[in-house]
Order: sequence, then C-alpha cells, then structure tokens
Amino acid sequence: MRRSLQLLLLMLSIMLAGCSAISISADQNVKSDTWYPVSGYVDGDTFKVKVGDTDNTIRMLYIDTPETKKANTPVQEYGPEASAFTEELLKESGEVRLTFDKENKDRYDRTLAVVELKDGRILNELLLQEGLAKVLIVEPNVKMENVYKQLEQTAKQNKVGLWSSGKETSQAEISVEKSYHMGLVIDVDKRGELVTITNTTSQPIDLEGWKLVSVRGNQTYTFPEIELPAQSKLLVSSGENHATDKNSLILIWEVDNVWNNTESDPAELYNENNELVALWEDE
Repeated sequence: MRRSLQLLLLMLSIMLAGCSAISISADQNVKSDTWYPVSGYVDGDTFKVKVGDTDNTIRMLYIDTPETKKANTPVQEYGPEASAFTEELLKESGEVRLTFDKENKDRYDRTLAVVELKDGRILNELLLQEGLAKVLIVEPNVKMENVYKQLEQTAKQNKVGLWSSGKETSQAEISVEKSYHMGLVIDVDKRGELVTITNTTSQPIDLEGWKLVSVRGNQTYTFPEIELPAQSKLLVSSGENHATDKNSLILIWEVDNVWNNTESDPAELYNENNELVALWEDE
C-alpha cells in the first residue's frame, strides 16, 4: 500500500512538472496588445525584447535596412545610421508593443512585427520616412504593403537618406518598367465597384497568386487559381450589386466600397513575383 502511494505521488509530481513546463513555454510566446521591455539591439531592422526570462528577436515587418552585420557582406551605406536611429528610439521608448500579419515567424525563428513606440509612433514607418529603409514585402504578409510603398515614395521624392543620391532604386520602380510588356489592360468603374482586366495577348495568362490593389484604400484582392484566356476579359466585382456578364469571367471581391469616389484611387495589378504588370491611373 505504501509503495502504491509513493508511485501515485511520483506520477502526480511528473504531471505537475509537465504542466508547469507547458505554462512557462506558453509565456514565452510574444503577444499583441502587450508592452515588452527592449533587451538588446542588432541592427536597423532587428532587435530583442524580454519575454519572461527569454530574449526574443524581433524583425520589423515590411522593411529592410542596409546591412551592417551580415556575414560576407560589407557595411552598406546608411546602415550605421539606420542602426543608430533604431537604437536611439528604442532606448527612449524602453518598451514596445507589437502587431503581426498572417505569419509571425521567419525562417530564422525571428518574430515578424510592426513596432509601436511608447509615444504612439511606428518604428517601421519612421525608418521609411527618414530614408533609412526600403520596402520589403514577403508574402503572405502584405497587409500594409501599399501604405508602406507610399511612405517610401514620399521619402524618395524628398531625397532623404538612401534616396539623397538619386541613384537608388526601389522594388516598385523595377516592377513598373516591366508593366508595359505584359499585354494586360485594367479599367475601373469606381462607382460601379467593378474592375475589368483584359488579356490583349494571344496566350492565356495564369493569374493564381496575383494581386489587385486599390492604392488609396490600401486594399488587396488575391486571385485564386484561375486562367484568363487570350483576348478575354475578367471582371472583379465588389460592393453590394455584383456584376453579371455571360461573356466574361467574374470574381467577387468580398469587400464593400473598395474604390474611393471622392479622391484619386489608382488600381495596380501585381503578378506572383510581386512585379507590377498593369496600372490604371485615376486622373
């Protein structure tokens, strides 16, 4: 009887230890709406926060600062300035609050996040505004893509930081050059909440994974598995009254009021490689 009681107590101890370990492990997960103390600095777009007793590495979403510590890569221009800028603001803030997109870990097990400082400013955006970072979009994390591209474009126009020489190119610039050779044409009926995409080529085009963007509203529609035949049209319908056309393919954008009817709201079409292949300029 005594031996049975000892075995029972041993089993309970093991179970409780296991529960404790699970609880500790769960506490190490970074959460939104929580302020975390900054515990270390890596470079312009990477730093550490303290989560429980563990240092968690944070990689800022949607941006990329010049390299300063990458193996076999020389220190890049404006890399030290970006690192110093990030460290200074993080020291002033002391703590940060994080928000996430669809995937919150990269292949190096770093937490991918938008970083809010104590004064309410967003560190990712400040780096773009100062010309100390470029936009870097890695799918499926695309929620703020258009807003961040606009911030980058403004910094470029102001010729600050990386853009001061006039020689740097952004991802968007490289893509725009390719847009005139694709053979796709976009037309937008903003009030009718209807986009018409025409394939003017003699070949079908696979649209799976492509993105249609309302630039002003920062809204993105990702295409399902679908092929647009040669010399054919595809309609993307949003709003309350969806289009009907027996002669065209129709996709439903399950969002109301996508297009801004009072201000300019261009439409952009990106392929699966995030290259701009067609543009509708709302003049």
